[in-house]
Amino acid sequence: MPRKIALIDFDEALLEANCKMLESMGYEVQTATDGAAGLQLAVQMRPEIIVLELVLPKLHGLQLCSTIRQHPDLRNSKIVVAASPTYPVDVRKARDLGAATFLKKPYTPPDLARAITSLESVPVPQNETRRLASLQSYGILDTTPEAAFDEIAELAAIICETPGALISFVDSDRLWYKSKIGFVADEIPRELSFCAHALMEYEVMVVEDASKDKRFAGNPLVANSAEPIRFYAGSPLRDPSGEALGTVCVIGHEPRTLSEKQKRALRLLGNQLQHMLQWRRQVMKGRPAVAS
Repeated sequence: MPRKIALIDFDEALLEANCKMLESMGYEVQTATDGAAGLQLAVQMRPEIIVLELVLPKLHGLQLCSTIRQHPDLRNSKIVVAASPTYPVDVRKARDLGAATFLKKPYTPPDLARAITSLESVPVPQNETRRLASLQSYGILDTTPEAAFDEIAELAAIICETPGALISFVDSDRLWYKSKIGFVADEIPRELSFCAHALMEYEVMVVEDASKDKRFAGNPLVANSAEPIRFYAGSPLRDPSGEALGTVCVIGHEPRTLSEKQKRALRLLGNQLQHMLQWRRQVMKGRPAVAS
């Protein structure tokens, strides 16, 4: 069965062009030209992906986004929001309401195709339930900054000679940063994260030029950002049983690569982070911390 996409936009010419593009990629596509009709379409169609313009007649895009997120039959639908860069507050609100990714207006059908491809490429481990249970057991999510973590992130940036470094944890629907250098957001939707891909690896994952990688070319952090990500390298953090929790990673704004020594250093920093997490969990449980 073809995967289903609902397109909701007042621009009928753009709807027609987008529809042709997505149908050529094998999707089943239906359209609506206002928010009320869009909601009715989504409820009837139950699409995997909903692409919606924020400025809609009859029901504003933000209201529609909120209603979709609360509807029991649409909670698994991924929302792609088309928004003007002159209204960043709307993008933030849409993100808070659960939008998975974003398109900067004006955009073309190929831009949409790249965004959909990027969204669809986000992998989910087969052992996701067990992985999330392990992550929760560490009690690390939404904790305050800690100097030891910040210093490791800074060391990663120094060693890899990048302007940015992150210590991230991949939750069920978001990427949350315990520490960040050269990055502003505290979290982003999981669908936008490079780390969700690095999570699947056992070695350092290197993306030399994200704009030429079909997994990331349509990602708004690559395509639409004022300081687009071009380079990424991440080493997965794995607990003693092998469950992937997150990454220590570095990012840059120019295409590049890492030397073998830098890759090894990133792996070693990841190992030290995992030891810190183990120690931290033992302390939380009131047990003596044992050096490993």
